[in-house]
Amino acid sequence: MGVENIFSGPGIFIWGVDETGEEETNAVIFDLTQGGIRFTTTTSWHETKVDQYGEVPVQRSSTGTLGSVEFDSPEIDYDKVMKFDPSVVKVTDELDSDKVKYQVTGLAGKKLPRKRAVIKPQGITDTNMFIYLEECSIEFDADFGFKTDDNLKMPVRVSCYPSLTSNPRGLLYTWGDISATA
Repeated sequence: MGVENIFSGPGIFIWGVDETGEEETNAVIFDLTQGGIRFTTTTSWHETKVDQYGEVPVQRSSTGTLGSVEFDSPEIDYDKVMKFDPSVVKVTDELDSDKVKYQVTGLAGKKLPRKRAVIKPQGITDTNMFIYLEECSIEFDADFGFKTDDNLKMPVRVSCYPSLTSNPRGLLYTWGDISATA
C-alpha cells in the first residue's frame, strides 16, 4: 500500500485566472492563510414520493451543486478587499495622502463580481494537483478579534457557482490541469 496519493500542507488561493490557468493582471492572491484552505461542495436533492409507498422516496434526483471555499488570512488588506467587494470605498485625505480610511457600506443590493479562481498547494508545481473554480465570488464579512494570544485574521468565504458559459455547461470546478484538452 503506497502513500503517493496522500497530500498535506498549506495552499494559495488566486481569484482571477484565465482559461489556461494564468493569473489575470488584476488577480487577487491570498498566499498567507491560517488554518488552511477548505473547499467543499454541497448538492441539493429532490426526493420523489408516490402514494403507494407512503413517505418513502422512490427516486432521488440532484437539483444542483454549489461549491464553497473558506479560509482565514492574517493579511489585513482593504485595497485587496476593494477588488472583490463593491461595498468598500477608499477615502484618501486630500491634504495628507498618508491619511486613508476604508468605509464599508451595508445597504442591500450589491452584486459581487464573479471570476475563475484556483487553489494551489504551496510548493507544488504539478498542475494536476490544482483545483480550478470556474465561477466564484468572494464574500467578506469582518470577524476581527483583538486578543493577547492571537493575531488579527481576515475571514474569507468564497461561493462557487455552475457556469452557464463553460464547456461543459454547468462546470463547477476542475481538479487538475485546466489546459488539458480532449
